[in-house]
Amino acid sequence: MSNPQAATKKPLGFYVLCLAALAALAAGIYFIVIHGTFGLDSTHNGVCWDPLVPGLLIGGALIAAGLTVLNRTGLASAVALAAPGVALCVFVHKCYWYVVDVFMGIDEKHGFDPKFITFAILLAAAIVLAEAALYMKKTRKR
Repeated sequence: MSNPQAATKKPLGFYVLCLAALAALAAGIYFIVIHGTFGLDSTHNGVCWDPLVPGLLIGGALIAAGLTVLNRTGLASAVALAAPGVALCVFVHKCYWYVVDVFMGIDEKHGFDPKFITFAILLAAAIVLAEAALYMKKTRKR
């Protein structure tokens, strides 16, 4: 008779993949909540806002979760890494002038907005965890 607890135990890579999807989902939802506004731009109409950023983050997390449920964890890892990676590129393109203004001290005298730092940490966590999950074992041999 086999041990039912041993049959349901997953390798660490599976949980890292799940954490990467959760971090991407959290980053996407947070970006929608703050509407992509940072610093002095928070009085304007979302200068750093691009609907592609949360769309990629949330969509990638949901697709990765769906592929994980279908036991396609290898493909789920690739999606969990590609979607936040492209979202990062779009985000950098949209917020380039905000970052330059902060570094040069043109409009932002107090440094980066805490909302910017929070979003950057969530996005970085999603990318780093997805990169780690890409190379980790996610299934056990039977």
